Amino acid sequence: MTHDELLAEINLASRGEYASLAVALIAVVELHKPMLWKNLGNDTDGYKCQVCEGNSYPCPTIQAIEKDIG
Repeated sequence: MTHDELLAEINLASRGEYASLAVALIAVVELHKPMLWKNLGNDTDGYKCQVCEGNSYPCPTIQAIEKDIG
């Protein structure tokens, strides 16, 4: 699931009694945006989480959210 698809999925679920939780979840997803990583070594370029710099994208936070959203 792409970053934009995940946000769209959360936005769909944000209607109703859990709207405030969805707003908080959107804030977390926005913090963990993918950024293009230009690798200067022999490896290929790719995406990394802008918060979890040591992790590729999706980072463990985004993976946990995607797993629970289904």
